[in-house]
Amino acid sequence: MKRLDEIPGSPGLPFLGHTLDWLRAPIRTPVRMHETYGDVFRYPIFFDQPIVFSHPDALCEIFTDPRGDLSTAIGWYPFFGPMFPGGLLLRDHEDHRYHRGVMQAAFSNAALRSYVQAMNPRIAALLAGWQGRPRILAFPTFKALTLDLASRVFLGIEPGEHLAMLLRAFGDVTHGVTALVPLPLPGTALRRGLRARALLTGYLRTLIAERRSASDTTDLLSQLCRATDEQGNRFTDDEIINHMIFMWMAAHDTTTGSLVMLAYELARDPRWQERLREEAAGLGGMLSFEKMHEAQEAECVINEVLRLYPPVASLPRRTLRPCVIGGVRLPADTPLRAAVLLAQRHPAFWSAPHTFDPERFAPERAEHRRHKYSFRPFGGGAHMCMGMRFAMLQIKSLLHQLLLRYRLVLPAGYELKLRPN
Repeated sequence: MKRLDEIPGSPGLPFLGHTLDWLRAPIRTPVRMHETYGDVFRYPIFFDQPIVFSHPDALCEIFTDPRGDLSTAIGWYPFFGPMFPGGLLLRDHEDHRYHRGVMQAAFSNAALRSYVQAMNPRIAALLAGWQGRPRILAFPTFKALTLDLASRVFLGIEPGEHLAMLLRAFGDVTHGVTALVPLPLPGTALRRGLRARALLTGYLRTLIAERRSASDTTDLLSQLCRATDEQGNRFTDDEIINHMIFMWMAAHDTTTGSLVMLAYELARDPRWQERLREEAAGLGGMLSFEKMHEAQEAECVINEVLRLYPPVASLPRRTLRPCVIGGVRLPADTPLRAAVLLAQRHPAFWSAPHTFDPERFAPERAEHRRHKYSFRPFGGGAHMCMGMRFAMLQIKSLLHQLLLRYRLVLPAGYELKLRPN
């Protein structure tokens, strides 16, 4: 059993720790720390001194948290508190279970089927608009596309003339989350993010009154307006706005990152790109909800991209009371991280862990089944991502139609440079 003062690590720069290293190399920096210090290490970053746990056994302890020793809300507050008050990640225990329970109906099979039906024709129309363009930059193009889809599916709106405004607003909100200056001073990213959130709040408030009285709409906003608990209680307008802004952001921002990396890996590997194109051709022009499970090779590729580039590489928690995690005695109020990225590249559980190899997810190999918590791109336990199935359906739907219309290639001499958001 180790004490806190026995945990290895390096302090990095004064105050900033390894923040600048991480901003320059968000994968290589934690991987290097893991190679140097092992499965548990100190990782000063963003003005904090968290203990990083990277072994799947420790991730299991953190995600399941059977005694309620950990707070997700306090862990995420420095990042999400100003921008996403009242979101699910800023709620703990009974309060979290209540809000999640009311929201669950919005991700039922019936709801997901309706989302796919709404997405497919819009994906076709958006992809058709790429025709004749000499060059497409993946990140801004996928960001506009996923925001368009999220607006239609979640809000039931045609973004149209509002799309440019929404793109700017969500860009400012996202940058505000990882602002280096944690104060809303004039000219700072946090200040711009808070102004953008106020703009989104006003926009949503005008839609809620319409949805409260509508009975035939199936978008997520409408479902939250009508959702009730067992006692018939409904969300207030402010609660709906808080949940919608967070889920709206998460639905397009994390999916955008996954699509960009998916396009990159398929452009680098024409053999896998062709395999997925052949599979798509055999499943028809659009991938229906009922046929999603038949796109098995696509799922292997998507999972491999999520393994190498998880949308959220490290999940923060804070201890509420003294406890033991991963063989380490932690006092109360200790910040920690469940390092999903490192667990998903852990050499004890993955062969050639830094190599793109989708066949590791095929039934014959099933490397992701070597440990229940070695592959957790959507987290785990009570706070596992509610939108996990929706994200997979959206990525599959888009990838399917994309490969039937276009080939993905990289410019000559292209070199990948990752920038974390």
